[in-house]
Amino acid sequence: MAVRASLACFPSDPALHAACGMPWGVAITPFSATDERGFPPATGTEGHLLPRCQSCFAYFNLLCPLDRWSWNCAICGAENDLSADAAARYARDGGHDPPEMRSAFVDLLLPVEEGEAAAAAAPTPVYVAAIDLSSSEEFLELVKSALQAALEALLPGSLFGLLTFSSKIGLYDVQGPIPIVKNVFIPPDSDGALQVDLEDIMPLCSFLASIDSCKDRITEALETIKPMSSWEVAANAHDGQDHVLHHIRGFGVALDVLINYLSSEYGNAFELARIFAFLSGPPNYGAGQLDINEDQNSGKARGADHILLQEQTSFYRNLATSAVQAGVCVDLFAITNEYTDLTSLKVLSVESGGSLFLYSSTDESTLPQDIYKMLSRPYAFGCVMRLRTSSQFKIVDSVNTLRDM
Repeated sequence: MAVRASLACFPSDPALHAACGMPWGVAITPFSATDERGFPPATGTEGHLLPRCQSCFAYFNLLCPLDRWSWNCAICGAENDLSADAAARYARDGGHDPPEMRSAFVDLLLPVEEGEAAAAAAPTPVYVAAIDLSSSEEFLELVKSALQAALEALLPGSLFGLLTFSSKIGLYDVQGPIPIVKNVFIPPDSDGALQVDLEDIMPLCSFLASIDSCKDRITEALETIKPMSSWEVAANAHDGQDHVLHHIRGFGVALDVLINYLSSEYGNAFELARIFAFLSGPPNYGAGQLDINEDQNSGKARGADHILLQEQTSFYRNLATSAVQAGVCVDLFAITNEYTDLTSLKVLSVESGGSLFLYSSTDESTLPQDIYKMLSRPYAFGCVMRLRTSSQFKIVDSVNTLRDM
């Protein structure tokens, strides 16, 4: 972990901080291999022996004043007693000091179960691609290339699911000899609930396939995906709308039922699921549809330099809350040059711990490279990161993609 302050010098008191008018904060890089000075962490395997403050539960560290039989918390200042074993552990003897006495940057491991119990407890990564069919051939070819890159980056043993959406939701079963897709239509006035649960259409165990044994059939399934046909657009378009300009995109309903679908096995089949949502335009059908009329867009465009756009609906913020509770994070990939209201959509990815990518065209998009890099870099789940300071400071806000899971 690296912690870098925005200023080289700390303000000595609140009055000086207010007078200087400079923003003060720190940038934290949790997965950095070195600290801000370039030094690697001190490591150890006795994390369970690390004393904690009886008042605020902070951990003992190099910055805590230490006496023979007690120590003072660097966070709250409370005095804590040391057990005989801890006192012996922290008796200063030079080169035999434990890691937490040698560095402020420490990686300590906790004991884990061994043998079959530990193997059974190992989490299975789950990934689901949700693809917009109200799109062009170029869009789908780009998405297919990106998912091929993603399959190469996924860890062995990962489970993968494939879903499509437009005016209907398609679920793919790739575990048989040939890929099979089952569809369910989204009612135009949908409140987020379909007439039938996805579990009744296809059991989750059939939807999620191991990439170890089914990678080729996943590729075959991707090749069968085509854009929504013109007759289907015309049949489902609202009266008075040009179906060429207003493709039907039931994104909100699709993501809502998909998250509920996955939540049934949260904690059993998986500890975290990631949804790759690919959008070619704004959601305009069913629950979660967004207002994209020309009057609103032109008004926003005129004041774009002066107005911070607000969310049109709380639907996607509420959906993000449901995703977190279900152990799901959403990565949103928007490939479009039309107004899509990312102000309303971005909370789904940001609040669930995912990422948001925007590409203005398929020709210049780096989507395959971006998704491969995203999956290749380290990430964590089922863990806790606490931001704390000593009593002289107060955390006002944090900007990050870390969420409670």
